[in-house]
Amino acid sequence: MENRIQKLKAIQKAKKLDAFLITSFASLKYLSGYFFYFEHGLSPFQLLPAALVVGPELQAGLILADNETQQLPFIHPAISISTYESYVYQKDIDAVNQFVFQLDETFKQLGIKTGRLGVEPNALPASLLLFLGSRYPAVELVDITADIAGLRIIKDADEIALIRQSARLSDIGQSAVLRLARSGMSELELFNLVRRQIEEAAGTRVPLMADFVSGASTATGGGLPTNKIINEGDLILSDFTPCLNGYWGDSCSTIAVGMPTTEQQNTFNLVREALEIGINTIRPGVQAKEVDSAMRRHLQAAGNFEHHGGHGVGVVYHEEPRITPYNTMLLQPGMVIALEPAVYKDDFGIRLEHLVAVTDDGCEVLTTFNHSFEQQTQPSAHV
Repeated sequence: MENRIQKLKAIQKAKKLDAFLITSFASLKYLSGYFFYFEHGLSPFQLLPAALVVGPELQAGLILADNETQQLPFIHPAISISTYESYVYQKDIDAVNQFVFQLDETFKQLGIKTGRLGVEPNALPASLLLFLGSRYPAVELVDITADIAGLRIIKDADEIALIRQSARLSDIGQSAVLRLARSGMSELELFNLVRRQIEEAAGTRVPLMADFVSGASTATGGGLPTNKIINEGDLILSDFTPCLNGYWGDSCSTIAVGMPTTEQQNTFNLVREALEIGINTIRPGVQAKEVDSAMRRHLQAAGNFEHHGGHGVGVVYHEEPRITPYNTMLLQPGMVIALEPAVYKDDFGIRLEHLVAVTDDGCEVLTTFNHSFEQQTQPSAHV
Protein backbone atom coordinates (compact mmCIF):
# COMPACT_ATOMS: atom_id res chain seq x y z
CA MET A 1 0.00 0.00 0.00
CA GLU A 2 1.18 3.48 -0.75
CA ASN A 3 1.53 5.92 2.13
CA ARG A 4 -1.97 7.40 2.04
CA ILE A 5 -1.06 9.80 4.82
CA GLN A 6 0.36 12.06 2.11
CA LYS A 7 -3.21 12.53 0.88
CA LEU A 8 -3.91 14.47 4.06
CA LYS A 9 -1.87 17.33 2.64
CA ALA A 10 -4.86 18.65 0.67
CA ILE A 11 -7.04 18.67 3.80
CA GLN A 12 -4.23 20.25 5.80
CA LYS A 13 -3.96 23.08 3.30
CA ALA A 14 -7.71 23.63 2.80
CA LYS A 15 -8.50 23.75 6.53
CA LYS A 16 -5.23 25.34 7.68
CA LEU A 17 -4.46 22.45 9.99
CA ASP A 18 -1.29 21.89 11.98
CA ALA A 19 -1.85 18.23 12.85
CA PHE A 20 -4.33 15.35 12.86
CA LEU A 21 -5.67 12.93 15.46
CA ILE A 22 -7.33 9.99 13.67
CA THR A 23 -9.49 7.71 15.80
CA SER A 24 -12.25 6.12 13.68
CA PHE A 25 -11.76 2.47 12.71
CA ALA A 26 -12.36 3.18 9.02
CA SER A 27 -9.85 6.04 8.82
CA LEU A 28 -7.27 4.09 10.79
CA LYS A 29 -7.47 1.24 8.29
CA TYR A 30 -7.39 3.60 5.32
CA LEU A 31 -4.45 5.71 6.48
CA SER A 32 -2.30 3.30 8.47
CA GLY A 33 -3.28 -0.27 7.55
CA TYR A 34 -4.41 -1.07 11.09
CA PHE A 35 -7.71 -3.01 11.30
CA PHE A 36 -9.71 -3.42 14.49
CA TYR A 37 -11.59 -6.74 14.54
CA PHE A 38 -14.86 -5.20 15.63
CA GLU A 39 -17.12 -8.26 15.77
CA HIS A 40 -16.44 -8.88 19.46
CA GLY A 41 -17.06 -5.22 20.32
CA LEU A 42 -14.83 -2.77 22.14
CA SER A 43 -12.45 -4.20 24.72
CA PRO A 44 -13.04 -3.31 28.39
CA PHE A 45 -9.25 -3.07 28.69
CA GLN A 46 -8.80 -0.26 26.15
CA LEU A 47 -9.72 3.39 25.80
CA LEU A 48 -9.18 3.07 22.06
CA PRO A 49 -7.59 0.09 20.30
CA ALA A 50 -5.48 2.56 18.28
CA ALA A 51 -5.08 6.23 17.38
CA LEU A 52 -3.02 7.84 14.64
CA VAL A 53 -1.31 11.17 15.21
CA VAL A 54 -0.03 13.04 12.16
CA GLY A 55 2.30 16.00 12.71
CA PRO A 56 2.88 19.25 10.82
CA GLU A 57 5.20 17.61 8.27
CA LEU A 58 2.86 14.61 7.92
CA GLN A 59 5.12 12.45 10.05
CA ALA A 60 2.95 9.88 11.80
CA GLY A 61 2.83 7.92 15.02
CA LEU A 62 0.38 5.14 15.88
CA ILE A 63 -0.61 4.54 19.49
CA LEU A 64 -1.61 0.90 19.78
CA ALA A 65 -3.05 -1.10 22.67
CA ASP A 66 -0.55 -3.80 23.56
CA ASN A 67 -3.13 -6.53 22.93
CA GLU A 68 -3.52 -5.34 19.31
CA THR A 69 0.04 -6.07 18.17
CA GLN A 70 -1.07 -8.92 15.89
CA GLN A 71 -1.84 -6.12 13.45
CA LEU A 72 1.78 -4.93 13.25
CA PRO A 73 2.50 -6.64 9.87
CA PHE A 74 -0.29 -4.64 8.24
CA ILE A 75 0.82 -1.21 9.45
CA HIS A 76 2.72 1.00 7.02
CA PRO A 77 6.47 0.89 7.84
CA ALA A 78 6.81 4.69 7.73
CA ILE A 79 4.57 4.99 10.80
CA SER A 80 6.27 4.87 14.21
CA ILE A 81 4.45 2.73 16.78
CA SER A 82 4.13 3.04 20.53
CA THR A 83 2.02 0.72 22.65
CA TYR A 84 0.07 1.39 25.79
CA GLU A 85 -0.68 -1.05 28.59
CA SER A 86 -4.16 -2.53 28.35
CA TYR A 87 -5.00 -5.83 30.05
CA VAL A 88 -3.15 -6.47 33.33
CA TYR A 89 -3.89 -8.69 36.34
CA GLN A 90 -1.19 -7.69 38.83
CA LYS A 91 -2.78 -4.26 39.37
CA ASP A 92 -5.83 -2.23 38.50
CA ILE A 93 -6.59 -1.69 34.83
CA ASP A 94 -5.89 1.94 33.91
CA ALA A 95 -6.44 2.13 30.17
CA VAL A 96 -7.38 5.83 30.05
CA ASN A 97 -4.26 7.12 31.79
CA GLN A 98 -2.04 4.65 29.95
CA PHE A 99 -3.44 5.81 26.60
CA VAL A 100 -3.24 9.55 27.28
CA PHE A 101 0.32 9.18 28.54
CA GLN A 102 1.37 7.72 25.18
CA LEU A 103 -0.70 10.33 23.35
CA ASP A 104 1.08 13.08 25.26
CA GLU A 105 4.45 11.54 24.43
CA THR A 106 3.54 11.28 20.74
CA PHE A 107 2.40 14.92 20.64
CA LYS A 108 5.76 15.94 22.12
CA GLN A 109 7.72 13.84 19.63
CA LEU A 110 5.83 15.35 16.69
CA GLY A 111 6.08 18.91 18.01
CA ILE A 112 2.35 19.44 18.57
CA LYS A 113 1.71 22.14 21.20
CA THR A 114 -0.74 24.62 19.72
CA GLY A 115 -2.63 25.18 16.49
CA ARG A 116 -5.50 23.50 14.65
CA LEU A 117 -5.94 19.78 15.14
CA GLY A 118 -8.08 17.79 12.70
CA VAL A 119 -10.25 15.26 14.55
CA GLU A 120 -13.21 12.92 13.99
CA PRO A 121 -15.63 13.99 16.77
CA ASN A 122 -17.96 10.99 16.44
CA ALA A 123 -15.05 8.67 17.22
CA LEU A 124 -13.49 10.76 20.00
CA PRO A 125 -14.18 9.60 23.59
CA ALA A 126 -15.20 12.29 26.08
CA SER A 127 -12.25 11.34 28.30
CA LEU A 128 -9.92 12.22 25.43
CA LEU A 129 -11.67 15.55 24.89
CA LEU A 130 -11.20 16.36 28.57
CA PHE A 131 -7.51 15.46 28.34
CA LEU A 132 -6.95 17.65 25.29
CA GLY A 133 -8.82 20.54 26.88
CA SER A 134 -6.75 20.43 30.05
CA ARG A 135 -3.32 19.46 28.68
CA TYR A 136 -3.48 21.29 25.33
CA PRO A 137 -5.84 24.26 25.84
CA ALA A 138 -4.26 26.18 22.94
CA VAL A 139 -5.15 23.44 20.45
CA GLU A 140 -8.28 24.11 18.39
CA LEU A 141 -10.23 21.02 17.34
CA VAL A 142 -11.46 20.98 13.72
CA ASP A 143 -13.95 18.42 12.38
CA ILE A 144 -12.48 16.57 9.37
CA THR A 145 -14.94 13.66 9.25
CA ALA A 146 -16.39 14.58 5.85
CA ASP A 147 -12.96 15.43 4.44
CA ILE A 148 -11.54 12.01 5.29
CA ALA A 149 -14.65 10.32 3.89
CA GLY A 150 -14.13 12.29 0.68
CA LEU A 151 -10.58 10.94 0.35
CA ARG A 152 -11.83 7.38 0.60
CA ILE A 153 -14.30 7.61 -2.30
CA ILE A 154 -11.66 6.92 -4.97
CA LYS A 155 -9.90 3.63 -4.28
CA ASP A 156 -6.28 2.87 -5.00
CA ALA A 157 -5.40 -0.30 -6.88
CA ASP A 158 -4.39 -2.12 -3.68
CA GLU A 159 -7.74 -1.26 -2.11
CA ILE A 160 -9.67 -2.66 -5.05
CA ALA A 161 -7.57 -5.83 -4.77
CA LEU A 162 -8.59 -6.15 -1.11
CA ILE A 163 -12.25 -5.49 -1.90
CA ARG A 164 -12.02 -8.14 -4.62
CA GLN A 165 -10.94 -10.68 -1.97
CA SER A 166 -13.97 -9.84 0.16
CA ALA A 167 -16.21 -9.96 -2.93
CA ARG A 168 -14.97 -13.52 -3.52
CA LEU A 169 -16.21 -14.45 -0.05
CA SER A 170 -19.62 -13.02 -0.95
CA ASP A 171 -19.60 -15.19 -4.08
CA ILE A 172 -18.74 -18.28 -2.04
CA GLY A 173 -21.63 -17.55 0.31
CA GLN A 174 -24.16 -17.13 -2.49
CA SER A 175 -23.00 -20.32 -4.21
CA ALA A 176 -23.32 -22.18 -0.91
CA VAL A 177 -26.93 -21.01 -0.41
CA LEU A 178 -27.85 -22.19 -3.90
CA ARG A 179 -26.18 -25.54 -3.33
CA LEU A 180 -27.17 -26.31 0.28
CA ALA A 181 -30.65 -24.87 0.75
CA ARG A 182 -33.48 -27.36 1.16
CA SER A 183 -36.91 -27.48 2.68
CA GLY A 184 -37.10 -28.69 6.28
CA MET A 185 -33.99 -26.89 7.53
CA SER A 186 -34.12 -23.65 9.48
CA GLU A 187 -32.79 -20.32 8.27
CA LEU A 188 -30.23 -20.38 11.08
CA GLU A 189 -29.10 -23.90 10.21
CA LEU A 190 -28.53 -22.95 6.58
CA PHE A 191 -26.86 -19.67 7.50
CA ASN A 192 -24.39 -21.45 9.79
CA LEU A 193 -23.47 -23.87 7.02
CA VAL A 194 -22.94 -20.97 4.62
CA ARG A 195 -20.89 -18.97 7.10
CA ARG A 196 -18.68 -22.01 7.64
CA GLN A 197 -17.99 -22.11 3.88
CA ILE A 198 -17.07 -18.41 3.87
CA GLU A 199 -14.71 -18.63 6.83
CA GLU A 200 -13.04 -21.84 5.65
CA ALA A 201 -12.31 -20.09 2.35
CA ALA A 202 -10.91 -17.07 4.20
CA GLY A 203 -8.89 -19.25 6.58
CA THR A 204 -9.97 -17.12 9.55
CA ARG A 205 -12.97 -15.68 11.35
CA VAL A 206 -14.59 -12.98 9.24
CA PRO A 207 -17.05 -10.33 10.45
CA LEU A 208 -20.19 -10.85 8.39
CA MET A 209 -23.20 -8.58 8.12
CA ALA A 210 -26.12 -10.36 6.50
CA ASP A 211 -29.78 -10.23 5.59
CA PHE A 212 -30.91 -13.85 5.53
CA VAL A 213 -34.66 -14.52 5.47
CA SER A 214 -37.12 -16.84 3.79
CA GLY A 215 -40.76 -16.99 2.78
CA ALA A 216 -42.95 -13.95 3.44
CA SER A 217 -40.11 -12.22 5.30
CA THR A 218 -38.39 -11.60 1.96
CA ALA A 219 -41.12 -8.99 1.33
CA THR A 220 -39.63 -6.87 4.14
CA GLY A 221 -36.24 -6.67 2.43
CA GLY A 222 -34.30 -8.69 4.98
CA GLY A 223 -33.40 -9.37 8.58
CA LEU A 224 -31.41 -11.81 10.68
CA PRO A 225 -31.75 -15.59 10.25
CA THR A 226 -34.02 -17.29 12.78
CA ASN A 227 -35.30 -20.76 13.65
CA LYS A 228 -38.03 -20.39 11.02
CA ILE A 229 -38.24 -23.57 8.91
CA ILE A 230 -37.67 -23.17 5.17
CA ASN A 231 -40.61 -24.69 3.29
CA GLU A 232 -41.00 -25.97 -0.23
CA GLY A 233 -41.88 -22.99 -2.42
CA ASP A 234 -40.19 -20.43 -0.15
CA LEU A 235 -37.85 -17.80 -1.51
CA ILE A 236 -34.57 -17.16 0.34
CA LEU A 237 -33.08 -13.65 0.27
CA SER A 238 -29.37 -13.64 1.17
CA ASP A 239 -27.37 -10.43 1.34
CA PHE A 240 -23.77 -11.07 2.42
CA THR A 241 -21.40 -8.27 3.40
CA PRO A 242 -18.15 -9.80 4.73
CA CYS A 243 -15.25 -7.70 6.01
CA LEU A 244 -11.84 -9.24 5.35
CA ASN A 245 -8.87 -7.40 6.89
CA GLY A 246 -10.78 -4.10 6.98
CA TYR A 247 -12.32 -4.03 3.49
CA TRP A 248 -15.89 -5.02 2.73
CA GLY A 249 -17.51 -7.10 0.03
CA ASP A 250 -21.21 -7.08 -0.80
CA SER A 251 -23.69 -9.10 -2.86
CA CYS A 252 -27.31 -10.18 -2.68
CA SER A 253 -29.25 -13.00 -4.28
CA THR A 254 -32.74 -14.43 -4.03
CA ILE A 255 -33.43 -18.09 -4.81
CA ALA A 256 -36.48 -20.34 -4.88
CA VAL A 257 -36.62 -23.59 -2.95
CA GLY A 258 -38.59 -25.80 -5.29
CA MET A 259 -40.57 -24.42 -8.22
CA PRO A 260 -41.19 -20.66 -8.25
CA THR A 261 -44.50 -19.26 -9.38
CA THR A 262 -44.78 -17.55 -12.75
CA GLU A 263 -45.08 -14.18 -11.00
CA GLN A 264 -41.95 -14.85 -8.96
CA GLN A 265 -39.98 -15.97 -12.03
CA ASN A 266 -41.07 -12.93 -14.02
CA THR A 267 -40.16 -10.63 -11.13
CA PHE A 268 -36.74 -12.25 -10.77
CA ASN A 269 -36.09 -11.75 -14.49
CA LEU A 270 -37.16 -8.11 -14.25
CA VAL A 271 -34.87 -7.40 -11.27
CA ARG A 272 -31.96 -9.14 -13.00
CA GLU A 273 -32.53 -6.97 -16.06
CA ALA A 274 -32.62 -3.86 -13.87
CA LEU A 275 -29.28 -4.86 -12.34
CA GLU A 276 -27.76 -5.27 -15.81
CA ILE A 277 -29.17 -1.88 -16.82
CA GLY A 278 -27.55 -0.32 -13.75
CA ILE A 279 -24.21 -1.94 -14.51
CA ASN A 280 -24.36 -0.80 -18.14
CA THR A 281 -25.22 2.77 -17.07
CA ILE A 282 -22.12 3.13 -14.89
CA ARG A 283 -19.26 5.05 -16.47
CA PRO A 284 -17.20 8.14 -15.57
CA GLY A 285 -19.15 11.39 -15.77
CA VAL A 286 -22.57 9.85 -15.12
CA GLN A 287 -24.43 11.23 -12.11
CA ALA A 288 -25.17 8.72 -9.35
CA LYS A 289 -28.89 9.50 -9.57
CA GLU A 290 -28.92 8.54 -13.27
CA VAL A 291 -27.95 4.97 -12.36
CA ASP A 292 -30.66 4.84 -9.71
CA SER A 293 -33.25 6.26 -12.10
CA ALA A 294 -32.42 3.79 -14.88
CA MET A 295 -33.03 0.82 -12.58
CA ARG A 296 -36.22 2.25 -11.05
CA ARG A 297 -37.73 3.03 -14.46
CA HIS A 298 -37.31 -0.60 -15.50
CA LEU A 299 -39.04 -1.85 -12.34
CA GLN A 300 -41.79 0.75 -12.16
CA ALA A 301 -44.57 -1.45 -13.52
CA ALA A 302 -43.82 -4.26 -11.07
CA GLY A 303 -43.56 -2.08 -7.98
CA ASN A 304 -40.48 -0.35 -6.69
CA PHE A 305 -38.07 -0.53 -3.79
CA GLU A 306 -38.02 1.95 -0.93
CA HIS A 307 -34.27 2.06 -0.42
CA HIS A 308 -31.15 3.20 -2.25
CA GLY A 309 -30.31 1.67 -5.60
CA GLY A 310 -26.73 1.20 -4.45
CA HIS A 311 -23.87 2.62 -2.43
CA GLY A 312 -20.12 2.91 -2.27
CA VAL A 313 -18.10 0.18 -0.53
CA GLY A 314 -14.60 0.30 0.97
CA VAL A 315 -13.38 0.46 4.56
CA VAL A 316 -17.03 0.99 5.48
CA TYR A 317 -19.87 -0.99 3.92
CA HIS A 318 -21.95 2.05 2.93
CA GLU A 319 -20.33 5.25 1.74
CA GLU A 320 -20.38 7.64 -1.20
CA PRO A 321 -21.34 7.53 -3.95
CA ARG A 322 -24.86 6.78 -2.78
CA ILE A 323 -26.95 5.60 -5.73
CA THR A 324 -30.10 7.51 -4.84
CA PRO A 325 -32.69 9.74 -6.57
CA TYR A 326 -31.11 12.93 -5.17
CA ASN A 327 -27.38 12.37 -5.63
CA THR A 328 -25.75 14.43 -8.41
CA MET A 329 -22.22 13.20 -7.63
CA LEU A 330 -20.34 12.33 -10.82
CA LEU A 331 -18.96 8.81 -11.02
CA GLN A 332 -15.18 8.55 -11.37
CA PRO A 333 -12.72 5.73 -12.03
CA GLY A 334 -11.72 4.04 -8.79
CA MET A 335 -15.13 4.21 -7.14
CA VAL A 336 -16.47 0.86 -5.93
CA ILE A 337 -20.26 0.56 -5.93
CA ALA A 338 -22.76 -2.08 -4.86
CA LEU A 339 -25.91 -2.00 -7.01
CA GLU A 340 -29.02 -3.60 -5.47
CA PRO A 341 -32.34 -3.13 -7.29
CA ALA A 342 -35.35 -4.95 -5.86
CA VAL A 343 -39.07 -5.54 -6.06
CA TYR A 344 -41.09 -6.19 -2.89
CA LYS A 345 -44.60 -7.62 -3.20
CA ASP A 346 -47.12 -8.33 -0.44
CA ASP A 347 -45.93 -11.89 0.11
CA PHE A 348 -42.41 -12.05 -1.36
CA GLY A 349 -39.47 -9.88 -2.29
CA ILE A 350 -36.56 -10.23 -4.69
CA ARG A 351 -33.29 -8.28 -4.46
CA LEU A 352 -30.18 -8.89 -6.54
CA GLU A 353 -26.83 -7.19 -6.08
CA HIS A 354 -23.42 -6.99 -7.70
CA LEU A 355 -20.31 -5.10 -6.64
CA VAL A 356 -18.56 -3.11 -9.38
CA ALA A 357 -15.49 -0.92 -9.76
CA VAL A 358 -15.77 2.12 -12.03
CA THR A 359 -13.16 2.02 -14.81
CA ASP A 360 -12.05 4.54 -17.44
CA ASP A 361 -14.78 3.46 -19.86
CA GLY A 362 -17.41 1.68 -17.78
CA CYS A 363 -17.11 -0.71 -14.85
CA GLU A 364 -15.73 -4.08 -13.83
CA VAL A 365 -18.01 -6.48 -11.96
CA LEU A 366 -16.10 -7.67 -8.88
CA THR A 367 -18.64 -10.25 -7.70
CA THR A 368 -18.62 -13.12 -10.18
CA PHE A 369 -21.56 -15.13 -8.79
CA ASN A 370 -24.15 -15.79 -11.50
CA HIS A 371 -27.59 -15.04 -10.06
CA SER A 372 -29.73 -18.13 -10.50
CA PHE A 373 -33.29 -18.32 -9.22
CA GLU A 374 -33.72 -22.12 -9.22
CA GLN A 375 -31.47 -24.79 -7.76
CA GLN A 376 -30.15 -27.17 -10.39
CA THR A 377 -30.65 -30.15 -8.09
CA GLN A 378 -32.37 -30.39 -4.76
CA PRO A 379 -29.88 -31.83 -2.23
CA SER A 380 -31.18 -34.81 -0.27
CA ALA A 381 -29.16 -34.00 2.84
CA HIS A 382 -27.22 -31.06 4.16
CA VAL A 383 -23.48 -31.04 4.79
